[in-house]
Amino acid sequence: MFKKIQSVLCIICTIVFLFTACSNGEQQNISKEPATQDGQVALTVTSEIDEKEYTMDFQQAPKRAVSLSGFTTEMMLALGLENQMVGTAFADNEILPEYKAAYESIPILSEQNPSREILLGTSADFITGWSSSFSETNFPPEFLQENHISFFVPRSEYPGADMNAVYEDFTLLGKIFHVEKKADTVIADMKEKIGTINGKVKDTEPVSVFLYDSGEDAPYTAGSSLPSDLIRLAGGKNIFADQEKRWLTVQWETVIKKNPQWIVVMQYNNSDDVQGKIDFLKNTPALKDIDAVKNNRILVLGLSDVIAGVRNINAVETMAEKFHPEAF
Repeated sequence: MFKKIQSVLCIICTIVFLFTACSNGEQQNISKEPATQDGQVALTVTSEIDEKEYTMDFQQAPKRAVSLSGFTTEMMLALGLENQMVGTAFADNEILPEYKAAYESIPILSEQNPSREILLGTSADFITGWSSSFSETNFPPEFLQENHISFFVPRSEYPGADMNAVYEDFTLLGKIFHVEKKADTVIADMKEKIGTINGKVKDTEPVSVFLYDSGEDAPYTAGSSLPSDLIRLAGGKNIFADQEKRWLTVQWETVIKKNPQWIVVMQYNNSDDVQGKIDFLKNTPALKDIDAVKNNRILVLGLSDVIAGVRNINAVETMAEKFHPEAF
């Protein structure tokens, strides 16, 4: 009889032990990944500004977001976030037709960065945009933290960014705003289309490319940044891709020495004198022997095409078709 009682007690103890262990395990998981009010898992995102990291905790999706660049505006509209946006600024090229209606429903705060008073007047709880938007002269982290405004610096704004950084930006925005499935759909579509284009040119001999942003005395161009990767995916190689800086001023003598086969001219907006840039390249005696100038291999891309977003598909396709027409 005693042995039977012992056996029953052992069984009961075992059940209690297992139940307690399972309960503790669940509590540990909850403490590591606390749920938010809407049942989502809280998200921590780190942004880097001037080589310093800032951590943002997103307990819930932002409800009053402001975008301070054309490219982040289009990224957010691609994710269907117009109802959670209370302002845009610093538009570059004209908004894509498919987003025009949604864009027009959001207040335009300024042609470039708005004042701090205007930003605070929107009661914004989140901002994103150009990395320069977070400088001391605009909206430094300390100012945003004091006013309880979360922020996100796109990974595509970091030195050495490539298409993977663009996909990461969409992924993180999807998580921040709880639209992960939409972000996954956008990314999958971009990967498929860019992959198809790259597949046609990946075995061709890369052409040398100079990206001309601006400047007559000394040209401003792209270094280790997203445009260089877009050029690579299109079957080219940026002649300044080995530079550490994202954007930099170089000397025409260096461009002449590198002798690019193609020149990509940047158009900032509809009012930008892009034809003036082309005329300068063609009519400057010192540049006449550059292969790209001599053979009239100059093409124009909008700034928004080579900055992060769905337009990157168009940028890769346009360049690939020009660089390697035989592949299409």
